[in-house]
Amino acid sequence: MKKLKIIAIVFTMMFVHLLNVDAASFGMTSSKNQVSPNGTFTVKVGGECIGRVDLKVSNGSLSSSSIWVEQGYITVTVTAGASGNVTVTATPVTGFSDPDANLYNPGSRSVTVKIAEPTTTKPGTVTTTKKPNNNGTTLKKSQDNDLASLTVSEGTLSPAFDPEITEYTLNLPKDNKELTIKASTKDSKAKINGAGKVTLKFGQNVIEVVVTAENGSKKTYRIKAYVDESPDVFLDYLDGKIGIVKNAEGIPALEGFESKEHEIDGKKITIFTKDKLSLIYGLNGEERNYYLFDKEKNTIINLLTPVTIKDHILFVIDKKIEEDYLKKETVARGDEKFACYKFDRSDANYCLLTAIDKEGNYKEYLYETTEETFQLYPKFLLDYSGDEKSKNDIILYVLGGLLGVSFIVIIVMVSNTKKGNKNEKNK
Repeated sequence: MKKLKIIAIVFTMMFVHLLNVDAASFGMTSSKNQVSPNGTFTVKVGGECIGRVDLKVSNGSLSSSSIWVEQGYITVTVTAGASGNVTVTATPVTGFSDPDANLYNPGSRSVTVKIAEPTTTKPGTVTTTKKPNNNGTTLKKSQDNDLASLTVSEGTLSPAFDPEITEYTLNLPKDNKELTIKASTKDSKAKINGAGKVTLKFGQNVIEVVVTAENGSKKTYRIKAYVDESPDVFLDYLDGKIGIVKNAEGIPALEGFESKEHEIDGKKITIFTKDKLSLIYGLNGEERNYYLFDKEKNTIINLLTPVTIKDHILFVIDKKIEEDYLKKETVARGDEKFACYKFDRSDANYCLLTAIDKEGNYKEYLYETTEETFQLYPKFLLDYSGDEKSKNDIILYVLGGLLGVSFIVIIVMVSNTKKGNKNEKNK
């Protein structure tokens, strides 16, 4: 009877704990329900949740296509198109979690903002805003917000400048860190914002030149300047070369890692450090991945893949395991792909992977592919010196033994409980 009371108390405490867990939430809101043509507004994305969120927009552009949310909201600027509606969609990626690090998959969220229809006017007409002149009559303010010219100090705008065209592209070499934009208006009373010197980053840069007419109406000319972000530094790895990615903005964030500048042969690269780990983000053909990096020797050690398994993050290393009874395979889980060595049995769902901890220590884990569970791998199994069949058999014996012991413990507990109940009745 006392054992039953203890069990009841434990379940009650577990239930109370579950009630106290903060509820996860994920949402998105817009600062406006309607926006002017080519105008801007903001969206807030987040909630009681943690992880990366990818953003997409139709009929517009975003200040950022990917954000990291950590129990709060992130603001992103949206530039609308010329007409219709602009829709922004936020989608959490693999590994998204609630505040307690439990996997949380709320699905996508979207907001739609209407683009107001522009006021149609004929050439030469003016607005109704008036002011008196010296003769007592009224003057109407100009609505002319066209540019007369638009030039750049480097490269060539595409297409060629036309006052009626508002979208341009510009391709620049990797050594361009600054751009000077010159512009003039058709109407001397109109004002320009956005021209002058602009600091550039690697990859895509969106530059806006806004013309404000005398009557306050605005027109935005947008230049999408792409600075070559191909790597300057290449490091040997296996039989190839890995180019170090220069644009850190496009690199998926790793919680707790700090970005720092590091120099190799006079050229600066970005490395990511946490405790005793140093990583770089490299380009191998079309594939972009993290790599374990030795900053003292300036060499790549291993390909590294952050993998989330049952709310735990493992830094899986592509480290070769020299055992005849293990066969290397690639495990795919959503966007994640990592090396895992499967046991040489057709019916085996287990494979062996290698991960590295924050202290730089390698550890082997036994990964079950169907239930997606893992545990530290018993080292003596890897060191066993018998033949291949014996190695496979002892692995199965150990796993079966663990299950058998658990089953016996459960039977004994149930039997003891029944005896206790019977003794209570006899009393």
